[in-house]
Amino acid sequence: MAYNPSNEGGTAIADVLFGDYTPSGKLPFTYPRTANGFINYDHKLFETEETSFGNMAFKPQFEFGHGLSYTTFTYSNLKLAQKTMAMNGQMNISVTVTNTGQRAAKETVILYVRDVVATVAPPGKRVKRFAKIYLEPAQSRTLTFTLRGDDLSFIGADLTPTVEPGDFEVIVGKLTDKFTLEAAPGQGRPKGQRQTRK
Repeated sequence: MAYNPSNEGGTAIADVLFGDYTPSGKLPFTYPRTANGFINYDHKLFETEETSFGNMAFKPQFEFGHGLSYTTFTYSNLKLAQKTMAMNGQMNISVTVTNTGQRAAKETVILYVRDVVATVAPPGKRVKRFAKIYLEPAQSRTLTFTLRGDDLSFIGADLTPTVEPGDFEVIVGKLTDKFTLEAAPGQGRPKGQRQTRK
């Protein structure tokens, strides 16, 4: 996918096709499968299902963050510093990435967060941190990301940023883990108002 690569675009594409350069780009959007299949990457989880109202399930040709390489990467040891986080605190998250292929290359590591339950049906996942790293064959690197309370906010029913206590999932590659955001002193969880993901 080169779009309009200008005068030297042909040379760059040839370098990739002949293996002189290992591609490392990632899609910054969701590439649709059909002409009317446009949808945000942070869609609601119920949007992965067909409905009787003409809505098409989320089945893109290529998802946000998709990209090819001439090597392979393995993710392991996803670790959260703790299982709970205060409203005014922070959460350190680490993950190890290993180049398991035969060629040196760059990899974009994307950290997503999912609010399990919220007063407004939350997105399936949202990008909160990312890093692009270079690894030689068999080389590993451990990355650490830091989340804060603002990273867990969403636009509430009153159209203002809202942070609610509850469970959150962290997703990196195919790895997931969960932590709980604790209520601030005097702040109770809305009762009978929180909606599940579907």
